[in-house]
Amino acid sequence: MTHPLVKQTTLFVALVLLQACIFNHIEYWGYVNPMIYILFIIAAPYRENRTPLIFLSFFIGLMIDMFSNTGGLHAASSVLIAYARKPILVVVFGKNFEYQELKLTEYPFTKVLSYTTMMVLLHHTLFYFLEVFNFAHVLITLLKIAVASVFSITACLLFIYLFGGSKK
Repeated sequence: MTHPLVKQTTLFVALVLLQACIFNHIEYWGYVNPMIYILFIIAAPYRENRTPLIFLSFFIGLMIDMFSNTGGLHAASSVLIAYARKPILVVVFGKNFEYQELKLTEYPFTKVLSYTTMMVLLHHTLFYFLEVFNFAHVLITLLKIAVASVFSITACLLFIYLFGGSKK
């Protein structure tokens, strides 16, 4: 059995490398690329104290910002979803989730899809509106959010079910 810290560290490094080396170079329609690194926040073990996850989310976002030259957009968006994670978990999985270990592959696909979709949409909404920082281009920004979210959600779900371990 692998220690949880080793698993989280491996996931952190693997997702940063995948995002920086592969996913940052995949562009759909010239301007949208999938953001797989947020899977680190989505799949993180649940802890009552969310401060460590917020710090780790800032750090992973900052790492991606350094590779992407995005000036803190990933860090800000990552911190937001780390902070909003607990209320989203309560909405999707119910109030009793905190007494269980969060293994996404053990939940019904519809709940995992809902949770992943909410997290990705929240992340991408902040990211793309901060990137544009102008409401004059709101329709183009909403299109970017929609397209990027579809690709990011698909990539996250593939990783969850391909590498998330077996369903008990």
